[in-house]
Amino acid sequence: MVLELSAMARERVVLATVADVIVAAADGKALSVAVVCPDSQVTFVGHLARALHARGRTCRCLVSRPTLPRLARLPSADPERSDLTVVVITGGACAVSDDEVCRINIRVTTDAPTGPATDISYQQASDGYPDADDQPDIVLDYHDPSGPTIRHIAPQLSPPLAPQ
Repeated sequence: MVLELSAMARERVVLATVADVIVAAADGKALSVAVVCPDSQVTFVGHLARALHARGRTCRCLVSRPTLPRLARLPSADPERSDLTVVVITGGACAVSDDEVCRINIRVTTDAPTGPATDISYQQASDGYPDADDQPDIVLDYHDPSGPTIRHIAPQLSPPLAPQ
């Protein structure tokens, strides 16, 4: 029971951190957050949408089951997995141009990493070469029984350090 409570607390911290990062990055822009996740973690997206709403970002979720060719083009998605769902959280005023939309890609995994903690294989495109457009901006791992872990947040989403 204690482990379950600590895992829930850890999930709340991860969720709050991700929501805060998204709100800060999308300040003054429309929002489009694409989440690729196993079917078992789709509830995370609903919690994230509620957390964004609680931070003043009205948004809605659009769920789709991607086709294999489309799935291969999504950020770090594994086209051989049939249990993946794509959920897009959208919010904000209609944008006139792409520059007015903050696009964030999130990948949620449930498999334990196969490499060391410094392994950046999640950033490699399927052909083995990094492609900036296909990189997840945020990677969350749900494999640890003590709760989810933020494995990666893209530097452009990190707030600048305050001058001292």
